[in-house]
Formats: sequence, structure tokens, C-alpha cells
Amino acid sequence: MKTVNSVFKGKVRWEVLGLLSVLLNGVAYADETPARCDIYIKGSEQPAISFPCTFSQRRGHVTITRSDEVTYSFIPIGDTPGNYEDQKGNAVYRQRGLGVDGVIFKLKNESVYIYWDATSLEQKTNEKKEP
Repeated sequence: MKTVNSVFKGKVRWEVLGLLSVLLNGVAYADETPARCDIYIKGSEQPAISFPCTFSQRRGHVTITRSDEVTYSFIPIGDTPGNYEDQKGNAVYRQRGLGVDGVIFKLKNESVYIYWDATSLEQKTNEKKEP
């Protein structure tokens, strides 16, 4: 004979398992977020230009699409996290120099600084559009 308490606990367990299933299934899809991309030419201490961009990652593969339609695609290489290869076969390295504010990708001739908060760039863009 089941008690109300044991039936309720079983129901809660199934609901929790269902919720976890939904959450874990979402992991298979690409995570995409709007961001700001600052492009630094190799050796420069100031960004050459900034763009609104979109950052996405799926199964370790990284795609960065700038608002000017330039796209970077990085494929993970080897077992060491943060090592990638770009579309041309050049080495790319992910660095954590921005802390929780973003991420840096070092390419052959430039670095792409990705900031998760793109509002400052959006504000500057809107200010330029206003008369």
C-alpha cells in the first residue's frame, strides 16, 4: 500500500528528471549571444575597430560573426582546452584576459576581444545615427 507521501515523492522525482532531461537536451543546440568584438592588429595596444557581433559555440566549435559579415570559425584541436584552428588551418588560442567580461581569441595576425556586454557599442552606434 502506497502512502500519499511516497506517491508525492515519486511524482516530484519524475518531474525533476523531466526538467533535467529538457535542460540537458538544450546542451546539444548552439549557444548564441550578442556581443561586442574589438579587433586588435598583432602588436597593437589599441583596437583598430569595434563591431557588434554574435558569438556562438556548439560542441567546442566557435563561430564569431561580425556586423560587417566577416565570420570567424574555430575548430577545437587536440585535448588541450583553448586550442583551435581557423578556416585557413592557422592556430588560434583562447585566452581569459577579460575575466567574466569576455574572452580573447589570438589569431595569426590579429586578436578578437569579445565582450559579453555590447551596450556601450550600441549606445555609440545610436548616438552616431541621431541628428
